[in-house]
Amino acid sequence: MTLFITGTHTGIGKTLVTGLIARELKRQNASVITQKWVQTGCTGFPEDLATHLDIMGMSPDDTAPYHAAQCSYCFDLPASPHLAAAEAGAQINPAKLTTATQALQKQFDHVLIEGAGGIMVPLTPNYTLLDLVAQLKLPTLIVVKNELGCINHALLTISALAERHIPILGIVMNGEDSATPQQVLEDNPATISKLSGAPVLATIRQLKDPSSASVDLSQVLSKLI
Repeated sequence: MTLFITGTHTGIGKTLVTGLIARELKRQNASVITQKWVQTGCTGFPEDLATHLDIMGMSPDDTAPYHAAQCSYCFDLPASPHLAAAEAGAQINPAKLTTATQALQKQFDHVLIEGAGGIMVPLTPNYTLLDLVAQLKLPTLIVVKNELGCINHALLTISALAERHIPILGIVMNGEDSATPQQVLEDNPATISKLSGAPVLATIRQLKDPSSASVDLSQVLSKLI
């Protein structure tokens, strides 16, 4: 399966979740690779891919033959892909991203694609991540931080995906805002799931060392294997 992993906004923990899922698939002897179509704020090997590999107990050398397909575009400016590309005098070609994913699909059982920011982030001035995910009909996992306001963010993301008939695998609640009252933290995932129909497949608390942390992702893996 090829899985797209999005979030309700940037900095939400997509990288962590992608790495943890890849690690669990690897432990079950599945061939798996991660992909980041576009990395911004990039000055070397894509940071998010490096984090995935670290969590998996691997290094960039282990996937060297696939680096060009793993990340098709790297830009210096830490900004939305369309702006980072423009600042570099370039333009993102969605067809190149599709070709890269197809190349990885031929070599691996599972390709985990981490998005950039939220699902509506523009790749070009006229084309968003949502457009490409809809074109490829990619099952999508949504990462949500458990905090005040996340119900709205999650439901808007789910609505955008549903309107384009994109299969929603489910939700991973990642991290908790310590300033949010406990009753809100308990209610958020239940309300999101009840109103959207999307299941909460895993809950991840704050992890100090993701590379060695034990996280129950059994419900996520049951959708993939």
